[in-house]
Formats: sequence, structure tokens, C-alpha cells
Amino acid sequence: MRENDNEQQAKEQQEMHQNKHIDDGQRASSYRTSPPPKQPQFPWLKVIIVSLLAGILGALIVVGATGGLSNVLPWGNQNGSDVKVANDQKGGNSLDGKSHKYKSVNEMIQDQAPAIVGVINEQRAQNLGDLLQGKSAKAEPTGIGSGVVYQKNNGDAFIVTNNHVIEGASSIKVHLHNSKQVDAKLVGTDPLTDIAVLKIKDRDDIKAITFGDSSKVKTGDSVFAMGNPLGLEFANTVTSGIISASERTIEADTSAGANKVTVLQTDAAINPGNSGGALVDIDGNLVGINSMKIAAPQVEGIGFAIPSNEVKLVIVELVKHGEVKRPSIGIGMINVADIPEQYKTNSGVDSGVYVAQVQRRGIDIEKGDIIVAIDGHQVDNDSDLRSYLYKDKKPGDQIKLKINRNGKTKEVDVTLTESNTSP
Repeated sequence: MRENDNEQQAKEQQEMHQNKHIDDGQRASSYRTSPPPKQPQFPWLKVIIVSLLAGILGALIVVGATGGLSNVLPWGNQNGSDVKVANDQKGGNSLDGKSHKYKSVNEMIQDQAPAIVGVINEQRAQNLGDLLQGKSAKAEPTGIGSGVVYQKNNGDAFIVTNNHVIEGASSIKVHLHNSKQVDAKLVGTDPLTDIAVLKIKDRDDIKAITFGDSSKVKTGDSVFAMGNPLGLEFANTVTSGIISASERTIEADTSAGANKVTVLQTDAAINPGNSGGALVDIDGNLVGINSMKIAAPQVEGIGFAIPSNEVKLVIVELVKHGEVKRPSIGIGMINVADIPEQYKTNSGVDSGVYVAQVQRRGIDIEKGDIIVAIDGHQVDNDSDLRSYLYKDKKPGDQIKLKINRNGKTKEVDVTLTESNTSP
């Protein structure tokens, strides 16, 4: 009898445990919403680098994008813009981490809060297919990120955020630190660096942040991540940490293509919704734009921000032209390593860049060619090619490509043109 009682008790405990899982699952599902536009992948160290875009109802973690940075900055004039720049920034912290400007961290945070905003991505059905998939004909919020007011000029206020925060938006709203919301206009985007600029009407209840010099940031410096983790429910959140590495190079695969990127690494807690938010030093200077993190069960405290010096160069081009122009060969390409075996030719080449399309006339490049070197630098993939072009070249420069054509190697000279898309 006692044995039957024990069996019955065990059965009841199991049912309670199952019900708890069901309740927890229902609770978790209440924090989910339809995902924002598909984001590119980061196959780095076999962990997931996630963007920090929050779903409108909570924490929707999606694979995200950051890009370019020092390897894809605009060529030509790189003198910056009319944004406020700190002229008394110290190189590194004192040991006690005290600000040179504020009496307390709270004072600094309160002073900078009016420069930090939420960015709401609203989307509507664009065609019959969208309607059949349940999208509304009316613009509805699909994701929330963060942004930073960096300039007030002639009645307008300019905001920098991540491109993946506003990608696919039919309309954009900005949520101010005092919970007021205003309409925003898209000024320009650069998918390769994952940077976008928005514009709103200037207001007395916002301020422009001061840019710090990210080249002076040192490992161990105190930093603070400001933004809206998990959406507006936790708006105006601040987390603290240090710079874990001031020049961390990783490989990122954005909607504009793969490229090696140099970022600031920090252990300040960065969560979904922080994308586009500010990483500031102890004096409140902007040293980076929070953009992505590594999400894996065995990983904690590894987040990344786009350095402020790189951000300044890109936003100048976006305000002037709405896009960033870069040198281009004039081809569409695929990594040889990504071509299925059954479609590979008998060229004997296992790495390099396969020319899938020739987009301009007058160059000695054919569809099916495989680029294996540029100016003597080995090319194993499209990241190698982009990194060399965007870092060292500008439109009008001449390059020498080593290509494999039908199993034979030859060299061709190409004059670079200007493009805002692929090389």
C-alpha cells in the first residue's frame, strides 16, 4: 500500500513539474514577437554573436550585424564633423576611476541621459505576401533599439544608431528619455559599418552628447553602457564595466558582405535593445556605439562597440550623401569555399573569390574567374578582398589582380570605380 502511495506521490510531483514547465513556457512566449528582418550570420569561434535589437514585447535575441569600421571607413576627407568633441580627454583612468568632470557617476548619468533615446522600428505589409503572412497594412512596431543624439543644428537634432535597428522600417519613432515619442526621418544608412543616422525636430528636452577620442581608450578604463535593454520596459538603463580590449579584431558578415572589423570589447552588460546605444567613459564622453555581443552558454561579459572615431567618419558621409561611397572592382562574387562541390570547376583552386557576375565593361575579368590575390596580397575569401580595398584604396586607384581562369593563372590591371554596394 505504501508502495502504491509512493508511486502516486511521484506521479503527482511529475505532473506538477510538467505544469510548471508549461506555465514557464507560456510566460516566456509572452515576451516574444515576430522577428525583425533576417539578420546576417557571424560564424566566429563557433559561437553566436547576436545583435542587440529588442522585440517590442521584450527580449527577442536575433543574429545581428556590425561591419566595416577601420577597414571600411569612407575614403578621402577624414577630418570629422561639427559634432562636439572632448578636448580634455585623459588617456586612461585614475586608479580610483574618478571622473575628471563629475562628482559622481550618478551626476554623469543624469547629465547624459537626455542624449540617449529609444528607436522604434515600425513596419507595414508591402505586398499581398506580407498580408497573407499576417502583417498589418498599418505600420506596427516590430523591434526596439537605442540611439544617441550627437548634434543639434538649424532646428534639427541628429541621432546615430545601428543600421540593423532600423532596417526594413516603414516608419521610425524615437522614444525620448522623458517617455515622449516623436517621429523620425531616416537620413542615411551604411550596412557595412552597421551605422544609420536619423533626424528629429530639435527640442529643449534633449541634448547632444560629446564625442570622445576612442584611440585614447585603454584596456581597463571604466565604461558605461546606456540604452534600452529588453525594450522600453527597461528604458534609461545603465550598466558598468571596463574596456576588456581596445582593438579587438573579429570577422563579421553583414547584409553588405563579410569583412574583418576592429571593435571595442567590454564586459559592461549589453543586452537586446542596447543596439545603437552609447558606451561612455567616466566623463560622459561617447567612446563607442554598442552593437553586438557573444551569446553562448559558456560565455559571459563579451560585448562589442563600434569605436567613436570610426562612427564620426561614417556619419559625416551619411549626412552629406545619405550613403558611403567606396572603391569597387565592379563584380558580384562568391567565396570558392561556399560553392557546393557539384558546382565547382576543375580549376584545382580551393580558396579565393569566384566571379559570379561582371557588372562593368572594359575590364579583363570574366564570369567564372577566381581571384586569388590582389596587389600581391593573398585572397582566401571576400573578407580579404574587401578589407584590402576599403582600408588602402580609393576610387580611381589601379590594382593588380591575380586570377585563375580555366585552370590557368594570369594577372589583370583594374581601375577602381565608386560604389555603395559590392566590390
